[in-house]
Amino acid sequence: MLTSDTYPDASAVVSFFRMTEKKHLFLTGERGSGKSYLFHAIIKELASASDFSSYHHLLSRKTEDGQVVIQSDLIENDSEYVIGRLCKESDTTKSSSNKMCIAEDGFVHCAVPAIEAYLAGLTDNSIASSDAFFAIDELGYLESSCLPFQTAVRRLLASSRTVAVLRKQSTPFLDELKNRDDALVIDIDAPFQALACIIMASGMSKRFGSNKLLADCGGNTLFENAVKISRYAGFGTTLTVTRHEEIANLCKKSNIEFLLHDLPNRNDTVRLGITQLLKKGSPDGILFLPADQPLLSRTSLQLLCLSFLHYKDKICRLSYNGTGAAPIIFPHKFYKELLTLPEKKGGGFLAKKYPEQVKLIPARDEFELSDADTPEELTLLLHHLH
Repeated sequence: MLTSDTYPDASAVVSFFRMTEKKHLFLTGERGSGKSYLFHAIIKELASASDFSSYHHLLSRKTEDGQVVIQSDLIENDSEYVIGRLCKESDTTKSSSNKMCIAEDGFVHCAVPAIEAYLAGLTDNSIASSDAFFAIDELGYLESSCLPFQTAVRRLLASSRTVAVLRKQSTPFLDELKNRDDALVIDIDAPFQALACIIMASGMSKRFGSNKLLADCGGNTLFENAVKISRYAGFGTTLTVTRHEEIANLCKKSNIEFLLHDLPNRNDTVRLGITQLLKKGSPDGILFLPADQPLLSRTSLQLLCLSFLHYKDKICRLSYNGTGAAPIIFPHKFYKELLTLPEKKGGGFLAKKYPEQVKLIPARDEFELSDADTPEELTLLLHHLH
């Protein structure tokens, strides 16, 4: 279930969209998942970006009396037109899964003319095709029932960049859109459930002078801050691996899965964590999250996870100015080698061993990747936060 912490971050989605170099962005998810909320956040993000000078839209909403209406800024006075009404019991076109019946006049007088006006603007250069996009919320059952509208959408996709919400339903039209090679489709229903996270909390804090994971970090301990960061992605499983009784007690108190051990080296922490995770099954990827990076943002963490799901079998690690750092995600083809790392080595050893297998994902800010190795460094990082 999505929460305020795990909800997809618009900046991460937009950055990922740009990285993929896809032409269209489609959002999908179950009813009530917040697709429209994310859609509007993404539109705001794109509209304020320097590489997009303009956009036009086609928006639909459900009225209090159960009708579905549509409007566009390209139609005079932004007038609303009905495109769907509740079916009557006697209506033979009603199906068990769709209680709305199409009102085609709304498509004929609003939706299709809006797209045609936009495309005409592209043709006469009043709208620059390179830095404009068209936004649609949403494409669903009613839209799948109107052939003239489907034709207009196909013309739109051939000529312009498009951002749209797709109802999570299988119709020939919606399936056609989801399967386009030039479209990025993001399903916002628990997108990172196939990934696991290991919070690395076994360091001895020699330079800090005391257990830094218990140091104050804006009202929480540095470790509790790391747990909060791990929740930004809503992983299927999150496991803390630690040598510290105090950390284990914090995990117990907050119902956080943990593994307490007394082995000395980084490779031990990696091996023990992976072994524990694999007892439950094999996740598509495992993210190693240091517990001492207090400024790691939801945007950067979600961008890292989105990128990993896109590249599938690559090692993905956050970076700044081309220099790789942690967190880092490994696909399952590297689990065997992670279980047999050389003494005192961590996942970075494999990233250096297989540079061609590594994708560097840019963090928003260089300070996100900074470790708090001394009290002074932690103070400086927290000062930067404010």
